[in-house]
Amino acid sequence: MGTIELQKEIKTILAKLDWSQKRLGREVYMAKFDHDNDDEIRQYEEKIKKDLSRPTIKPELLTSYLDIISQHRDFEKLDVVLPTYYKSDVLEGPVEKGLGDISKMVSLLVGEEF
Repeated sequence: MGTIELQKEIKTILAKLDWSQKRLGREVYMAKFDHDNDDEIRQYEEKIKKDLSRPTIKPELLTSYLDIISQHRDFEKLDVVLPTYYKSDVLEGPVEKGLGDISKMVSLLVGEEF
């Protein structure tokens, strides 16, 4: 998925969770760091808000946010599954590409159901 699609998916999931973008910033900060620092948390809240609006943000960063969201106990209550394909070095190139394409298609179909 591209940046714009990932941003939309994250925003849709936030709406289902009834989370603000600031809340996502706090949750991501808590997942990444062992210490609590109010100033750093506030900075992270603002960073997340910007990351969800800028079209130049790397998709990998947004995917990491989705991973953190999907592991949260509130997300588990939604009874939703995020289709994610992880590349392996076991399969040959055409098979790997085909599975990646299928994953993208499933993601798009699931995104329409949100």
